Amino acid sequence: MNKIEKRERILGKGYNPEQLFAGLSEEELMLICKSSPEIASRLSDMNKAQMKRLYVVENHPFAITRLRSKNRRRNGNWITHVLQRGRRKAVEKATEEELIDYLYDFYKMMEECPYTYEDIFQDFVKSKKARGRSPNTINEYFRYNAFLPEEIRKTPIARIKEKELVNWLVHDYLKTNPRKEALKKVIQQIRAVFAYGIRTKNCSDNPALNIICEDYYKYCDLSDRLNEQRSFSEREIEKLRKLCLSQSKNPHSVAMLVAMETGMRVAELTSLKKEDVRDGFIFVHRQQIRIIKPSLGEMNYKEVNYTKNERANPKGGRLIPITEKCQEALKMADDLRGESEYVFHHPNGNPILKDSYMHYLKRKCEKLGIPITNNHAFRVAFNARLIAAGIDGNDRCLVLGHSMQTNERNYSFSDKRKANDIRDKLNNLAL
Repeated sequence: MNKIEKRERILGKGYNPEQLFAGLSEEELMLICKSSPEIASRLSDMNKAQMKRLYVVENHPFAITRLRSKNRRRNGNWITHVLQRGRRKAVEKATEEELIDYLYDFYKMMEECPYTYEDIFQDFVKSKKARGRSPNTINEYFRYNAFLPEEIRKTPIARIKEKELVNWLVHDYLKTNPRKEALKKVIQQIRAVFAYGIRTKNCSDNPALNIICEDYYKYCDLSDRLNEQRSFSEREIEKLRKLCLSQSKNPHSVAMLVAMETGMRVAELTSLKKEDVRDGFIFVHRQQIRIIKPSLGEMNYKEVNYTKNERANPKGGRLIPITEKCQEALKMADDLRGESEYVFHHPNGNPILKDSYMHYLKRKCEKLGIPITNNHAFRVAFNARLIAAGIDGNDRCLVLGHSMQTNERNYSFSDKRKANDIRDKLNNLAL
């Protein structure tokens, strides 16, 4: 009589398979399976049940409990919850085995979903485009998405767990010492992508919901940035001016000289046309935007007839008075090689691009040992000059195009007189 027969006799017909096969070596199990197909079938069923239970334990976040109910039909049933469309749904079965089978099939279906996080992200972006999100906002989506490692982005979205996101956050992203505002935006976007996946029935859970940004602020850059830390100093601007004057044949240098005197944004500089410079003013009413096509690995640019602050609240553009130094820079722009409708252009007539300008400015700042390397520092410095000239907040808003609202869609003659006064004050300040 072999070990199995002895155990069957001891345990009787109602034997527990786990007790029956406990303690046997792999060699003994193999011999038994070869000698008895019936036992092999029982062993296979037992292994399947164990594997199912283990799989459910690893994937199911909720407790599985036995129901105590006054209703006799329900008393003794097994109950738990699953997430469907972002909400908890109760699942109740007569036996624990039936509940395990249900949960196993539920999570297997999710796991076998072929769509990766990146696939869902692309669909998420398409849905935002259809709702009229601006190109700049779309570009922000791609920029924040790039922080996630490819390993996560190429994983089926239904299989991504909170543990994997936290590991990336702690061991990768936070090491870059981001600003806390950037951390919030990155996590908010990940949550939004998972929420979209739930709405489209490609996943059942949003693992980013349990990531509390406040818990990680201590790893962020929490320093306050004063205006002096975001602006070029007078000495730094003078260094950049001398360098640009020595390279006046380069359209990027000339654009930098105009940025110093106007506080114009990069996208406004690169889309400025000669027709917009007239009557002693620069008429700012368009910008150059970047369009990314990640599926093709391409990056294109186009112009739109609104500035950053006027997309939602159009006011017809703004006027910037041309100071004496600004006029000198615009004269250099007229002398650039080639014919073009654009003020800052290459010899072939094409306008300079946002990225090339910013890269040029960064290299020049690094060469001169200037720690700040972005064009926004010209805007902050120009605003400081306006304050020093005694120009009030409403007038600074008129020139810089900040968010203070006005009821007038187009600039009136009184605006021109006010802009003339601003120019006179700036010219007097330079004397």
